[in-house]
Amino acid sequence: MRCSVRTYWWLGLVVWLAVAGWANVAFAMEYLEVGEAPGPVLRLSRLIMGTDHLGKVPNEQTIEVLEEAVRLGINAFDTAPIYTDDIEVRLGRWLQTKNRSDLYVITKGGFPRDLGPGTYYSRLRGDARQIMANVFEEASKSRARYGSPIAIYLMHRDDADFQGYRRVERPPTPVATILEALSDPRLRQFYGLIGVSNWETARVEESQRVARDHPGLLRPVCNSPYFSLLEMGSVTIHVGGVQVTHADMMNPEFQKGVRLMTYSPLGGFSIVRPGWEAAKQRALALKQAGDRYWRNVYDAIFHPANEARFRRAEAFAAAFNAKHGTSYTVDQVLNAWVLAHPRTDFVVIGPRTVEQLRRTVQSLELAKHLTPADLDYLYYGERS
Repeated sequence: MRCSVRTYWWLGLVVWLAVAGWANVAFAMEYLEVGEAPGPVLRLSRLIMGTDHLGKVPNEQTIEVLEEAVRLGINAFDTAPIYTDDIEVRLGRWLQTKNRSDLYVITKGGFPRDLGPGTYYSRLRGDARQIMANVFEEASKSRARYGSPIAIYLMHRDDADFQGYRRVERPPTPVATILEALSDPRLRQFYGLIGVSNWETARVEESQRVARDHPGLLRPVCNSPYFSLLEMGSVTIHVGGVQVTHADMMNPEFQKGVRLMTYSPLGGFSIVRPGWEAAKQRALALKQAGDRYWRNVYDAIFHPANEARFRRAEAFAAAFNAKHGTSYTVDQVLNAWVLAHPRTDFVVIGPRTVEQLRRTVQSLELAKHLTPADLDYLYYGERS
C-alpha cells in the first residue's frame, strides 16, 4: 500500500512528538458548568489558571504562559488584588487585548486587613452595611481592571481575626449577614456569581440553606478549599487556610450543590518536584528564615503521613510507566489524584512556565486511568 505525502507527514509528526516526550499530552480540555438559571451559567475549564506565582516572573514569561493556557483550552483565571506584583492589573491588561467574551475572571475579596506578621482584622465583621462598604472598597478596584464584569467573586476568608498567627476566639458574623451584604445591588454590579474560599464546611453548608430560605440573596456556587493527597497537618500553610480531606470528599452529602474549586501547592509549580528530601530541606530553610509566605509549609506538609503518600506516588508512577510505556512524574500523579477524585470539580493550578503548564495539563489524561482503588491506595496505602 502506497502512503501519501500527507500520511508520511502525520507519521513523522507522531514520531517527533513521542521522541519529544509529548505522547502523554491530552489537549482535549474538560469543562463543567457552574451557576444556575435564571442567573448566569458558565462553562469553565476544569483546570483554572491561578496567577499568584505568575506575578513573580518577567511579564513576557507571564504573557507566554497565559497565551499557552488559552491555547490548551483553559478559559478561567483565578487572581486577587493581594497577589504579588500587581498580577491582577497585568491579567486585566492582557485579557482586554484578547477581546473575548468566553474568558472568565475569578477574583477575590473579603481579605482580612493585614496589620503585621500574623495579625489580621476581618473585613466581614459587623452588620451588612459595614461589610458591603468593606467589600466595595476591594471589588470596585478589581472590577475596574477588566473589560467586563467579574465572573465569580470569592470571599477568600470567612469572618475571623488573627493575632500572632492564632485565631481570636469570638463568634463569627452570621452567614445571612454576609450574604445580605454580597447581594446588595451596589456590589452585584461588579460580578455575576459569588463563591467562597477557605470556609469551614459547616459555614459553606449554612450558606446554601440561607440562600434557599431567602430567594433574594445570592447563593455561593463554589468553594475553593485546600485539597491534596498531601494533607496539611495541625498547622496550615496560610493563616486562615481551610482544607478538606479524602474522607470528607467521599461523603456524597459533602457540601452538596457547591462546586469544589480546589487548590494546593502542587498544581503546576510543585513544591515537591525536586524530590521529598530536597523539598523538605528547602521548606525548613524558609521556616528558619521566617519567610512570611512560606514559613508554615514545613510544618504543614512535611510530616510522616505525607512522606508515605509521596513514596507511594513515586512507586505508582514507576509501575504505571513500566506497564503503559509512559513517562509520568510524581507531581503529575499527585495532580491526577485530585482530578480523578469523584468530588473534585475544578483544580486551580499555578505554573510559572509553559513547560510546567503543559506537564500539569497532561495530568488530565492520567486522571482518566486512576480507579477508586488507586485513590485509596495512594491515600491509605492498602489495596482491597
